[in-house]
Amino acid sequence: MAFGILLAGIVGAHIGSWVAGRDSGALPGNDQALQLVREILPESTATTSASAEIDRRDYLYGSPLGDEEYGPGYVEVSLGGDADTGCLDDRIARERAAAHGWTEPRDIAGFVCPGWNAQRGDLVMAYVQQGSGLTVTFYRSTTGSTVGALAGAVAGGLAGFALFRPLSRRPLAVVAALIPPALALIPVMIVFAVAIGHGGLEGPTPQLWSVWPALARLAG
Repeated sequence: MAFGILLAGIVGAHIGSWVAGRDSGALPGNDQALQLVREILPESTATTSASAEIDRRDYLYGSPLGDEEYGPGYVEVSLGGDADTGCLDDRIARERAAAHGWTEPRDIAGFVCPGWNAQRGDLVMAYVQQGSGLTVTFYRSTTGSTVGALAGAVAGGLAGFALFRPLSRRPLAVVAALIPPALALIPVMIVFAVAIGHGGLEGPTPQLWSVWPALARLAG
């Protein structure tokens, strides 16, 4: 019975992730993204934003839009720098971000230079420094999808308990029937856990249901 509850919880988590993550807002346009960067950078740095490079992916979660990629969209603004100049002082940028309504700052680990992200509404900004310069990335929060996955897992587990409890007297038959879906669902959860572990704090947590388009692409 526990095996069936586990699989029902996984199914519920996928459904909850999809339902809660469908309403993803539009990403900032290029001009708007540049303006948001100018708002947080010190005046001496903001003047260089005219030569900034912009990389954007306007795809929805799991649904490519004219692109061969999938996953959460983003807008990335890169400001080139001299690798010998070292790390920029990010304190002014943090203060200016707070003054413009960016809240809940979190440090980003894994980089030599200070990096952090902050949130305004459902828009998240990641500030990352590397030897090649400064990169500011904007993306939509996936918190709603994560909460939906957790709620779906609980609901699915409860539904699995109600469904499989009457069948607990025939455990071998139940396990045999559940092995085929388990061969698909459990590896997906492993892939999702690995994706979270390697995603770092500078990007959004992947939406659980969007693992399936990734696997379908690999299979194709």
